[in-house]
Amino acid sequence: MKSGPRAALQRVAFRAFGAMPKPLRRLIIRTIRPSWTAGAVAIIERDDGRWLFVRPVYRKGWTLPGGLVDRGEHPAATVVREMAEELGVEVTVATAGWVIIDPELSRVETVFRVELADGIDPDEITITTAELVDLGWYEPADPPPMEDETGDVLALVGQVAAGGSTVWIRGQHAD
Repeated sequence: MKSGPRAALQRVAFRAFGAMPKPLRRLIIRTIRPSWTAGAVAIIERDDGRWLFVRPVYRKGWTLPGGLVDRGEHPAATVVREMAEELGVEVTVATAGWVIIDPELSRVETVFRVELADGIDPDEITITTAELVDLGWYEPADPPPMEDETGDVLALVGQVAAGGSTVWIRGQHAD
């Protein structure tokens, strides 16, 4: 155990912190620690193997549909909500989530394969939000110009298909 005036002051501060109500401790931690963003991404695959990509107005490249997880929301619920909001379609989550962690950007994405509800023609999907400017169906092996985050999703899917982990940590791979 460290000694000296600084160590003694730290111990007093930690004891005082520990005596605070748990909600206050969480508030303090969330205020002084870097925050992370949590997102959820949908892979919608047609019968011919092509995936739905979208182009948001606020990005330079294409991405897979999805969005930020609301406080208290499960990432699977986020995907369902975002597909309804952005594309006007009902989907069901078909797989457990796979996770991408980007420590540098303090970002966590949960990736889900989803299926369109019965009766929805993939060719009839349209944009229902000002957030997107285009959508298209592309082969995952030959995608449109993408954002880096979308490349992470493709890498994770390849890793899982090869029998690897369902977790991709950016910076631990040759990306």
